Amino acid sequence: MGILSDFFGKIKYKLMNSYYGYSSRSAPWNKDSYEQETVRAIIDCIAAHTAKGQALHVVLDEQGRIKEIKRNSPYSRLINQKPNPLMSGFDFKYKIITQLEHKTTAAVFVKWKVGSNPVVPEMMIPIDYSHFELMPISGGGYAIQFQDGEGIQRLLNVEDVVFLRKFYNSRDVAGDGNGPIYNTLDMVKASDEGFIEALSVSNKVRGLYKHKKAMLDPGDVTKSQEEFSRRFTEAAEKGGIVGIDSMEDYQALNVTPFTANAAQMKTVRDNLYTYWRTGENIVKSCYTEQEGHAWSESVIEPHWQRMSEAFTNVCFTKKEYEFGNRIIFTGGVLMGTSYQTRLNIISQTKELGLLTVNEQRELLGFDPVADGDKRQVSLNYVSADNQDKYQVGKESEDGQEGYQPEDGTEV
Repeated sequence: MGILSDFFGKIKYKLMNSYYGYSSRSAPWNKDSYEQETVRAIIDCIAAHTAKGQALHVVLDEQGRIKEIKRNSPYSRLINQKPNPLMSGFDFKYKIITQLEHKTTAAVFVKWKVGSNPVVPEMMIPIDYSHFELMPISGGGYAIQFQDGEGIQRLLNVEDVVFLRKFYNSRDVAGDGNGPIYNTLDMVKASDEGFIEALSVSNKVRGLYKHKKAMLDPGDVTKSQEEFSRRFTEAAEKGGIVGIDSMEDYQALNVTPFTANAAQMKTVRDNLYTYWRTGENIVKSCYTEQEGHAWSESVIEPHWQRMSEAFTNVCFTKKEYEFGNRIIFTGGVLMGTSYQTRLNIISQTKELGLLTVNEQRELLGFDPVADGDKRQVSLNYVSADNQDKYQVGKESEDGQEGYQPEDGTEV
C-alpha cells in the first residue's frame, strides 16, 4: 500500500470467531494479466474515459428532482480535485476503475475528519489489496480484513469503505474475478513468446556451409565453419562479396518465422475486446459517433451509475439521505461526436434554455466565462393554454391590444 497506508491508522476491532468462507472473500486475480499490452490498453481506455466524469453533490426534492447543486461541497471537492495527499481527482477515479476492471472489485476508504460538525470526510484512499475478507465484529457490524501490497494485515470498518463491483453474482462482497478470460490470455502469451523465439532463430541462422573435402574429425568441421564465418563477416563490412574455393559450398537459407497467423491472432485478441466490451476502434481512438455513443452507454455510464450509488451510500447518513443528499457522476455524454453535431445541438436547444453559456462553450472546447452558468430562454413561447389569446390578441386592462401573460411578463 505504501505511504497511504499510514493514513489508515491503527484501528482495532474485536472480531467474532465466525467464518463465512467463500462468499465473504475477494476473488483471486491474476497480476500478470495487467502486464499484457492489449489488456492494459483496454483498461486504460475505460479508466481514462470514466475518470473524465465529474462528481456532483446534489439535493433532491420530494419528487426526486434536483433542487440544489452544492458546488462547494467537501465531497465533490475531494473526489474531483484532491482526495488524498498523493492523488488528483483524475488519478483517484482512474485508479479505482483500473482496480475494478483488473480485480473486478475496487474499494475506497473514507477517512472522516475528527471533531468536525457536521462530520465530513478528510480524505479518500483507494485500498490496494492482494486479498480481503469480510469479518463480523463482536457487538455488531462488519470489518473488512485485507492484506495490502506489502503483506500487512489491516482492518477497516466496512461502513467506511466504498465498494465497486463487477461480475457481481456468487460472492457477497466482491466481484467474481476475470477467470473466464485467462485461457485467452494464455494463448496470447504463448503466441507472443513463440513469435519472439521464431524471430530470434530466423535472425541468427543465415545458411548452410558445405565442405566437399572429407573430414572425419568434428573439430576440423568446426574450425572450417568458423573460418568461413569470419570471411562472411569481413565480406559484409567490405563490399558484401564472399570468396570461396572449389572445395566449399554455401547455400543461403530464408527462415520464415512460424507462429500463429494474423487471422488467428486477431480472433484471439477479439476475445479480449469482447470480454471488456471495448472494441479495437475505441482503444485506437478511431471510432465513429455511433460507436462512441454505444460504448459510452454500455461501459462508461454504468460505471458512473455504480460510483454514484456506492459513494452516496457511504458518504451520507440515513437522515442525510432522506433529506435528498446524493453524489452523482456525470459528464462526457457527447463523447466522440463531431464538431458539426455539437453545433447542431446548440442551435436546436439554445432557445429552450437547456444549456447554459458555459455548457455550450464546453461542448465546443472553449474555456468558461464569468456569469456563464446562467440559463437563457427565448420569450417567443407561451403556455399552450393561452396560445389562442396570443394569436387573436386580447385587450389588456390598460385598453391596449395585444396579449400579455397573467404574470405580467411582456412579450
